[in-house]
Amino acid sequence: MKLVRIARDLWDVLAVVDHRGHCQVVEFLEGLAPNYRAARTAMLRLLSEVLPKSGPPHDSRISKPLGGGIFELRRQPKGRKLRVAFFYDSGFRIICTSAFTKAETTPQIEIDSARFLARRYREARFRNELVIVERDD
Repeated sequence: MKLVRIARDLWDVLAVVDHRGHCQVVEFLEGLAPNYRAARTAMLRLLSEVLPKSGPPHDSRISKPLGGGIFELRRQPKGRKLRVAFFYDSGFRIICTSAFTKAETTPQIEIDSARFLARRYREARFRNELVIVERDD
């Protein structure tokens, strides 16, 4: 399994890369419409500056459990809300699985996808098949 490093300090913040070599989290955030500029900036700052230094916040306004070891990072723009699904790994690692917007509840497909990717990640880690690449800015 291939992962891209978003940032690293005390915590290593990684995001899943798909079989085509695309990182959905990075591409989604970079491709957001201009009306999401403030939320995108805040989310990228959270991923690249805050999380690496202090880990996931224990503030329910910013981080919320979705069950089964999956969590979401939250930014609150007007209208639809920006989210990043993630899970923890040992060794102070945060693995982001997807970024999305939502209206009210988190779409079940995002939770199911995050759980599937968490299983794939753990299997790849067990087989020593994790490949971490640095992000090209």
